[in-house]
Amino acid sequence: GDNGDGRIDGLVKAEAIGVVTRISESSSLTGDSGASKMDKMYGRERALLAHVMETAVKGSPESVLESMDQFWQQQFEMQGTHTWNLRSQIVDEVMSEKEPRRCLELGTYCGYSSLRIANALSEGSKLVTVEWDPLFSAIALKIIKHAGLDHMVHIVDGTVVTNLDRIVEELGCSADGSTRVVDLLLCDHSKDQYVPDIKSLESAGLVGQGTVVVGDTTVYPGEEETASDQALLIYLSASKKHHVQRHHSTEGFGGITVAEWVHLP
Repeated sequence: GDNGDGRIDGLVKAEAIGVVTRISESSSLTGDSGASKMDKMYGRERALLAHVMETAVKGSPESVLESMDQFWQQQFEMQGTHTWNLRSQIVDEVMSEKEPRRCLELGTYCGYSSLRIANALSEGSKLVTVEWDPLFSAIALKIIKHAGLDHMVHIVDGTVVTNLDRIVEELGCSADGSTRVVDLLLCDHSKDQYVPDIKSLESAGLVGQGTVVVGDTTVYPGEEETASDQALLIYLSASKKHHVQRHHSTEGFGGITVAEWVHLP
């Protein structure tokens, strides 16, 4: 519960896993100094792509995931490995328990969680993943194609706000024209957008009764701890329409929350 200063007992910050600071001004990437900034910001992700292409068996999602795990463990000298493994375990458990067919991910990054989700989907199922950084989405697409799962994953460039109609068209349209809720929503993008985006998806009919939400409020390198790190669990805990199934603390203020929308009589 809230201890009076805005914090919630048991919420913690996670260890560094390896998300770089995102671009705030595209104009700063022009010219020689811009090229240097680009190398600094995207060099790690480009190295990951090269590592996957060189070491992972083409057409094997398991091999690609293993290759990505090896890269990040080497990159950060095992720092954050426990937290990363915990998150992977949670995603796998939710996929096994829920057996979702329509999945939405916010924050593709390099495609690791997209692969874990898609690899557990049954034929005919679909994952739409939204990434506002076009270079990250391009890297993710190459990795997902190398794993042989690009037929199940559709990457949408932009944000929920700019692509809401498209997301509804991709995942929410039923045969009679009504909107269906997604079975699984993974939030792993900008933490200050978690609650606003969930509310937008709920208003659009994409999130509702039966939707399971997995939210990662881990604080990554280059990020500062803010009140928004706590906003998701506060929001999900404040209403009877949400059932928080479990919350796994890591370290500090963040953690990984699993909640489901329930039917209210």
